[in-house]
Amino acid sequence: MAMENPHCPGCGAPDISVIDSIATAELARLYRSRGIDVGAYVETTPEISRLKCEACDLVFFSPSCAGDDSFYEQLQKFDWYYQDEKPEYDYARQFVGEHRRVLEVGCGKGAFRSFLPESTRYVGLEFNDEAVRKAREAGLDVRKQSVERHAAEHPRAYDVVCSFQVLEHVPNPDTFVHACVESLAPGGMLILAVPAEDSFLALAANAPLNMPPHHVLRWTDRALVSLAKREGLEVAALWHEPVASFHRDWQSHTLAYHYFVRRGMASTRLIDSSLRYRLIGKLLQNTQLRDFLAQRVAREQPALGHGHTVVLAARQGQGAAGQALH
Repeated sequence: MAMENPHCPGCGAPDISVIDSIATAELARLYRSRGIDVGAYVETTPEISRLKCEACDLVFFSPSCAGDDSFYEQLQKFDWYYQDEKPEYDYARQFVGEHRRVLEVGCGKGAFRSFLPESTRYVGLEFNDEAVRKAREAGLDVRKQSVERHAAEHPRAYDVVCSFQVLEHVPNPDTFVHACVESLAPGGMLILAVPAEDSFLALAANAPLNMPPHHVLRWTDRALVSLAKREGLEVAALWHEPVASFHRDWQSHTLAYHYFVRRGMASTRLIDSSLRYRLIGKLLQNTQLRDFLAQRVAREQPALGHGHTVVLAARQGQGAAGQALH
């Protein structure tokens, strides 16, 4: 199977395995059913492989077919895409004391700023023009600049560098995270929030936003810890959010379907329009049966009870910043 890059985009290791693949024609149809056109991003390849790094546990897609500004402009039209309140904001605020210097990478319109002490010196980085405009209208210091460039201009400048729901979109996470670490002052804290691969999300079928060109990486807990260690950081916390109320039906259906997978009666596929999938789906319209089976699976595999997001908090040592191990 031809692959764009046979090495892990996170740690660079060549020891990778193929999990499965998806036909891009099917992927484009799935996105179109959600009102999103991804033809320009997948038209050059007939299929995309889902791979796993055996060294660091990162799951990634090849070719990545990552979205650009035009793609994210399409997503802006959906009210649910940018949220002002997220559980990870409330969790991360505990690591930001008074008078701290905070850099948020991929800040959107700067919603996280409202969770921080008034004395915080906040800078945001964002490429979306509309989000930058809204942030600046709100009086925030938000700049249209890459973290790599910002780190070169402002080394060791921040007590906290954070990025929420960004790293899963980045085809080259090593350079992105290294730049974040270069921006940290000695003793500073890096906070990363991503969709949790150690949760029901890993099993969810027909979820296009967890596939290219939206998500090009999937982060397990082990992959996040490995990332921190490569940058010489000490892990302070790894937190999984509870399942949000608006995700409960999705999680319950996903786990109940997995009950049949575990017993050899179905298979897990990223995109599944099979008759078997539809028939089991009809059976699971009985919510009592669905929830009963979901609870059985959650007892067997407790990690599947985790919610959508995992947060890594990792501290920079008191020595030189950014002493990467790669």
